[in-house]
Amino acid sequence: MSKTMFQKAYALLLLVVMSCPVWAQTDQERAEALFQEGYILYQQHYSPNAFTKFKEAAQLGHAEAAYYAGNILRRNHTFITEEAEQFYRQAAEGGDVYAMLRLAQDGNFCGTLRDCDYDHEEWIDRALETALPRAEGGDSEAMMELFSVYWAAGERGEAFEWTEKAAENGHAFAQFWLAVGLLDERDMGFYWTEEGRREDILKWLRASAEQGFPKAILKLAVELKEDGRFEEANEWVDRMGQTDYFDALFNYGLILLDGPEGMFRYPAVRPVEGLAALIALQRQTDSSEVERAIDDYKETLDADVIAEAEARSDELLVDTPILHYLPKFGI
Repeated sequence: MSKTMFQKAYALLLLVVMSCPVWAQTDQERAEALFQEGYILYQQHYSPNAFTKFKEAAQLGHAEAAYYAGNILRRNHTFITEEAEQFYRQAAEGGDVYAMLRLAQDGNFCGTLRDCDYDHEEWIDRALETALPRAEGGDSEAMMELFSVYWAAGERGEAFEWTEKAAENGHAFAQFWLAVGLLDERDMGFYWTEEGRREDILKWLRASAEQGFPKAILKLAVELKEDGRFEEANEWVDRMGQTDYFDALFNYGLILLDGPEGMFRYPAVRPVEGLAALIALQRQTDSSEVERAIDDYKETLDADVIAEAEARSDELLVDTPILHYLPKFGI
């Protein structure tokens, strides 16, 4: 080979080598974009469309997308199908702790095919080995993974402790889950009095809500209302209207329409704002539940109020995906 030919071959080889990371990065970026599109659709209850996005992202190597693809199939069939197992295995091999925990489940989750005869305890061990070092290093997301790992292993005390650590580390969902899922619904932790437990529930709900977690904003408003602290509750009602959370927005519209006569004793009836919020929410979600509420309230409102609300609704929630904030592992 002549020197000139060698130089050309070397230049071509160098170009190929230098291009490979670009190609890989392009696939990675494409996978992440598909995952984000799928995630929004998933949180909007559009599972078939979400599955398509997740499957494409998984084919490009996105582990978390593979988990969600498997999850949709499992939920559709109520058990782990062969295809769902393949997605879960891909996600697990990519380090997704929740996929490992899905593979650790047995009983009815195996379905009628009885083809998930792998070692379930081994998957719990792998999940623990994956999450624990990261959690001990201060990763609050890994701390929440450990909640699910220890809960699956039947070690409720350890699960509670890691959730508490994640909450103390500022993890908004951990703060919400500590208040609602553990302290309130499951009565975890030791308290001398129920008043002490109640104080902690509100403390953690407030911490999560102040970070803007929509489910905590709604729950805090409801709990303050239950305690008769209406002024504080309605401060959070106003925050509900600024979220993208379906339940919060729905309740926000209803509360404004009911005003002082409603359960929240909102200080003034705001029919235009309340109805506009509901109309915008129905436009974005096509919810029959919201549509029925709109029809019911329209029967009690003046035509001018309805017309103004309809006009104002055009400015609300424009290009805003309305989400349900479904947990990754809870369902």
